[in-house]
Amino acid sequence: MWCPFDLTVERIARMLNGEFVDHPVYSGFELQWFDDAVHGTGMLAFLQRRDDQRVDYYVQPDLELDRTGYDIGGGIGRWVPTTFDVARLEVDAGGVDAEVGFVDADGRTIEIRVDDRAAGRRRTADLLAPIGASVEAPSSLLLVFMHGFDLLRRGGPDPLVRIDGRQVAIGRLPGAFLHRRHLIKAAAPLSVATVCPATSGPLRAVDPAVSGSVQIDPQRRIRGVTAAKGGTDARLQLVPAFPELHELPADEEVTGRWRVVIDQAHVTGGTWHAVRHAGRVDLSLEVTRGWRPAPGLPLLMRIVTRVIPVFRRWPTTYRWHAEITLDDPPRIASRWERIGTDLGEGYRRVTRSGSRRPDAPSGSGGTG
Repeated sequence: MWCPFDLTVERIARMLNGEFVDHPVYSGFELQWFDDAVHGTGMLAFLQRRDDQRVDYYVQPDLELDRTGYDIGGGIGRWVPTTFDVARLEVDAGGVDAEVGFVDADGRTIEIRVDDRAAGRRRTADLLAPIGASVEAPSSLLLVFMHGFDLLRRGGPDPLVRIDGRQVAIGRLPGAFLHRRHLIKAAAPLSVATVCPATSGPLRAVDPAVSGSVQIDPQRRIRGVTAAKGGTDARLQLVPAFPELHELPADEEVTGRWRVVIDQAHVTGGTWHAVRHAGRVDLSLEVTRGWRPAPGLPLLMRIVTRVIPVFRRWPTTYRWHAEITLDDPPRIASRWERIGTDLGEGYRRVTRSGSRRPDAPSGSGGTG
């Protein structure tokens, strides 16, 4: 039998992220730290350009990373192996301690230094990153589920973010005198699930007698797909189970529900639809369920995720289509599209960060 669904998962040890206000070149930054047998140990730093929203990546040479998982914003700009002057990122219960220094591809010095350990122990939560809200032409449904998420706390030294020796202004949340936070986000670890990446080619063959990542019931129907790596796991579950392609009734739509579970948390889901017309099957996934925070979210995070709806709603702007030709073997051509979205503009208005230059082309958002 054949499986039209795909799911992969990755784990990132730690992350630090922020947006800039009115910098002429860049709209934001992110630091990622890896420490596992698959990727190696070291830092990936990226900077998003303001004019075209492309992202430039600076990666320590020994890291083993798959570039296809970084098609965010306006797409990949540069991918530069980099020996950092300093590269440190610690995120734990006691606070955040990060420092990075390097030179970008155009010769600008980049310096970032943050430390909120003097503020005491952190109170964190799990959060689905709204990174997918800024992608105009997605190649997958990318779900970045952040554990131990928090905003950098005030009380220690002010964040230092310098480009070419000049301090860069960071975006801010309204009411900073009350919540006493900087709009610099930290999390550790991160679980990254990629759902049904766009593809064209033969379908994956599945042996019903062999237990593997595709879960099959006694009637030879697909109950779901699982993925696990580096201590994290994800599941794409189908209810009812998806039948064999050749057993779909002719010219009659079959529907069901699906959901994605990451590290035991229900992240998003929706409905699936399939119709067989002679030698072709049209298959789709509609995302109808936004992310719903688990009980116990800290007050500030509850306010932020309600005042800025993109945090909860962005997955529902994604839709997947696949056309399967019933050759021997069957072949699939699939794609994702965005529907009904502001591409992250609402978030940028509230935080006054990552805004476009007036002459910049429309279409993509800032880092999230």
